[in-house]
Amino acid sequence: MAQERFALEWDRPFLPDASTHVSLFDGGKDPLHIVASGHGTDDAHALRDLLRTLRERNESEEAIAYVSEQYASLARKASMGSRS
Repeated sequence: MAQERFALEWDRPFLPDASTHVSLFDGGKDPLHIVASGHGTDDAHALRDLLRTLRERNESEEAIAYVSEQYASLARKASMGSRS
């Protein structure tokens, strides 16, 4: 259910030294709204910042679990890529 409810929107920079930005949208709310955003030097750092923000703001367990799953998936892909 959380997979269908939440969505991430990415803003990846084209300029050097610019931050990656990610926003978590909650489709279970009407109208659709941004729960929180994060930024960092890359996707992993942006997701970590988003997780920190969600926890600090005491957002729902579902939102935190969704972003945690996305981060874990990204970390798995990165570790598989570094083995090649």
